[in-house]
Amino acid sequence: MPSLRVSLETFSEVIDRNGQSTFLIICVLDLRGTDDVIEVVVCKTGQCALDFLNRLDRPNAEQAVVGVQLALPPQMSKEAKWMVQPVLDFTRITFDVNMHLTDTYAYRVASGQYFTDDKEISAKAIRSVRSIYQASNAELQADPELSAFQFWIAKILRNLINEACTLP
Repeated sequence: MPSLRVSLETFSEVIDRNGQSTFLIICVLDLRGTDDVIEVVVCKTGQCALDFLNRLDRPNAEQAVVGVQLALPPQMSKEAKWMVQPVLDFTRITFDVNMHLTDTYAYRVASGQYFTDDKEISAKAIRSVRSIYQASNAELQADPELSAFQFWIAKILRNLINEACTLP
C-alpha cells in the first residue's frame, strides 16, 4: 500500500477557524518516482481544484490523481469536528434556491450528499448535474478495494486536520 506524505502545516493555511468553509484535498502520485508516495494538494475552492485537475490532464503529466477528498468544517458535521469524505463525483450543478436557479461546482461524496464550497445542497433542489471528474467507483458497481483505500486516506486526513486545529 502506498504511503501518504502530508503534515499538519499542510492544512494550517486553509483551516477556517470559524468553521465555515469546506476545502478539497487532491491526492496525487508522482509518475516519475519509484516510491508509491501520495502527496496532497489543498484547494480552497472548486475552481482551484478544477484548474489543478486540468493541469494534470495532459499526455506528458508527471503526476496522476489517485483521489479527491472533501473536508467539511465542524458546523457541517454531526460530530462538531472536521470530517473528510471521499469525493466520488466532482460536478457542475444547477440548483434551485428560493425559486432562483444557481449554477456552481458541487461534490458528491461517498455518503451520497452534495456539497458546494460552503454548504450542503439538498438532492431535491438539484435541477441538472454534469460530471467533471468521477472516481472509478462513483457508479453503482463499487470497487471495494478502492473504496477502502479512499476511506483509509479520509480517516488519516480527518485526524490530521483536527489535530492541526489544536495548534496555536
